[in-house]
Amino acid sequence: MTTFNSDGIPIHNSKVLVSSASGVAVYAGSLPVPVSDPNNRKGWYYAKTAGAEKFNYYYYGEGSRPIQLREVKEYYFVGAVDTYANHSSLPFLIVYTKPLGDGQDGGSWYRTRIIYYLPTSELIQLGVKAQFSSVANTGTRFPYAQKHLSTVLVTGPNNPAEEILTMSVHSDSVADNGTKILISHVGYELHNRDEKVNILLSA
Repeated sequence: MTTFNSDGIPIHNSKVLVSSASGVAVYAGSLPVPVSDPNNRKGWYYAKTAGAEKFNYYYYGEGSRPIQLREVKEYYFVGAVDTYANHSSLPFLIVYTKPLGDGQDGGSWYRTRIIYYLPTSELIQLGVKAQFSSVANTGTRFPYAQKHLSTVLVTGPNNPAEEILTMSVHSDSVADNGTKILISHVGYELHNRDEKVNILLSA
């Protein structure tokens, strides 16, 4: 069951501080590293300065057992795009599964890669928070515009029984210099159980 605060925002059940060891693990490889938002919004603020810089926020960690693809009902993140030059300005979501080493892996270190993008026709309002989800009707609903990541690119077998290696939110390395993106929450929801993970990214 989802509970909400007085602003109608689902109460997070996990939190990652950007300056903590956990924060460093989540944004591993991101350049420049995320910082607090200059407009005092909750979340991690990213501003690209040059070259192939991008962010990668890895927010899933395996617990007592691995989660299979077929168990996940929804992946999502909440954020705002502060600058827009073209479609590469937009954040997206990636799920990787564990490799099996049987010659059918989609990459050297993963079995399947599933990328969830916004369609190019989607309207984005600059600086306005939205919820970006892998499904059209989200189960964990924030009081923001709902954006369906309906363009899906799959590399690998994509067997429902595959075990998830990572869930992550990314920016594009080819985005224009000056791209600015805020990400405040990341999470997922499982099928057939009242189990949701809603993580606040705190700076």
